Amino acid sequence: MRYSLALSLLVTFLVFFFSSCEEESTPTGGPSSTGTLTIYLTDSPTIADFDSVNITFSQVSAHLDSEWVTVLGSPVTVNLLDLVNGNAIIFGSADVPAGKYTQIRIKIDNAYVVLTGQEDPIPMTVPSGAQTGLKLGPQFTVVEGATYELIVDFDVSRSIVINQQGYKLKPHLRVTPLALSGSISGTVTNPDNLPTAFAIQGNDTITTTLVNPVDGFFRLSFLPAGSYTVSIRDGLNRSATREDVVVVAGLEKQLGDIELQ
Repeated sequence: MRYSLALSLLVTFLVFFFSSCEEESTPTGGPSSTGTLTIYLTDSPTIADFDSVNITFSQVSAHLDSEWVTVLGSPVTVNLLDLVNGNAIIFGSADVPAGKYTQIRIKIDNAYVVLTGQEDPIPMTVPSGAQTGLKLGPQFTVVEGATYELIVDFDVSRSIVINQQGYKLKPHLRVTPLALSGSISGTVTNPDNLPTAFAIQGNDTITTTLVNPVDGFFRLSFLPAGSYTVSIRDGLNRSATREDVVVVAGLEKQLGDIELQ
């Protein structure tokens, strides 16, 4: 009788002990430790003679630890020329594990252009690196219960190569955390000859935008915080330059009226 009672007490103790260990070994975050990652797509305007530039993206994912987390899983075709002058669309959005991500990966399936005044699409050669995945920075952290937003700027004017073999896609993309970006705006007082505005850092043109030919307004959007040179040129080679234009995250720097000379 004493033996049976002792055995019963021992079994009860062991069950309680291992149940406690199991509870203590459960990760504090648990399966509900997620946030939302939203990625937007925009385009710097092209000066080439295209009616449309169509890209089929097959996947967008983000790298966490040793895994790729899918943000866009179904193919989508986008006419990048619909996304110029500060316009953007949601490229992909998903609830993802909270944590520090090292990069995003964008896969491109195919691409074609339509020239102005023509109907037949012209296919572009897509490099194998774009098909297997373009890996882009910067690093970022998704906080549990919060939304993190990135903007991908696909610069069409620098991404299309034309040679004897035809049209080739050479993707030129820039990724910026939306919360860390700002913008520059101004008004060209003589915009009648199709001016284009450029935001430049060092020797690199970060983004461009077309000046509205009616009211002269322009906005250089989604710029990382920092100092820029703003250059504006039109079809008559008239120009204007503003140096040391400082962009602050979350704000728009207004340049006021600008006359091209």
